Amino acid sequence: EGATIGTFNLFYLIQNPNAQPAQVKVTYLLPTGAPLVEYYTVNAESRFNIWVNSEGRTKPALATLAKAELSAIVESTNGVPIIAERAMYLDQPGKPLGAGHESAGVTAPSTQWFLAEGATGNYFDLFILVANPQADAADIQADFLLETGQVITKTYRVAGNSRFNIWVDREDAALADAAVSTRITSLNDVPIIVERSMWWPGPTSNTWQEAHNSPGETSTGTRWALAEGEVGGPRKAETYVLIANTSPFAGVIRATVLFEDGTAPLSRDFDVAANTRFNIAPSAHFPETRGKQFGMIVESLGGAPAQIVVERAMYSDAAGVKWAAGTNALATKLQ
Repeated sequence: EGATIGTFNLFYLIQNPNAQPAQVKVTYLLPTGAPLVEYYTVNAESRFNIWVNSEGRTKPALATLAKAELSAIVESTNGVPIIAERAMYLDQPGKPLGAGHESAGVTAPSTQWFLAEGATGNYFDLFILVANPQADAADIQADFLLETGQVITKTYRVAGNSRFNIWVDREDAALADAAVSTRITSLNDVPIIVERSMWWPGPTSNTWQEAHNSPGETSTGTRWALAEGEVGGPRKAETYVLIANTSPFAGVIRATVLFEDGTAPLSRDFDVAANTRFNIAPSAHFPETRGKQFGMIVESLGGAPAQIVVERAMYSDAAGVKWAAGTNALATKLQ
């Protein structure tokens, strides 16, 4: 993910926790054309900030970055390990950096990615971002798993060393207003990187007031943990647990709520159809969570349990604005 078009501001944040300086190479991948490359020195035990929008002001070779959609490869060329994250903000009239999201960098590409969360319609706009850091083009397949069990399949070609964007709302009539999970597969085994961003409220960047972002997961599992959740409270928080059943058969999912205040855990089972996206809304499915903070364990049951991927989205109000803030996180896979 990454954009500097319109009123977007894009930052790459690099930490060097080591006693030696890191020589860092950043390769900027654009939708078309050759990548752009720049080198930076990150001092020992320091934090370094690249404001991508401004890179071309003093470096003519990077002028394209002032108005672009892009991905980036951040690598240390002298063997000093670093940590890289990306923050992206959207200016609104009277609200500089009024909306935005942030994620840590992904450390390795893969030929398959899973995204449990996803929503389209009048309120949410859903984007799947693909980086191909390889020289060869990647032929990818996107399987969109709907709540009904319907699977909509689309194929795309992502050029070598490029960035690709799928605006899911516009891909199919059945995806224009839907809750959806997604499986992305590289059909020709060219490894890629996949993230998902959601902005709201719709329909365009002129109306968006907030966003969240998460990288995909590269493997499924049967037991997942979420440390954070909240319903109600001073900011009227809402939590949603999103589950993708990626198996071609139905499964039974057990969700166990772990309360912060010492209340005894609660467990409930849910039937989940094959190849489907399923949503647990704690305020409705576990009314005991209202006014409380909690974590959750989500596990797939049975002798041959369905393979699942789990994420959590949280929203809260501020200054009289409904869902003025929001975050998303991939659950931690336990097995």
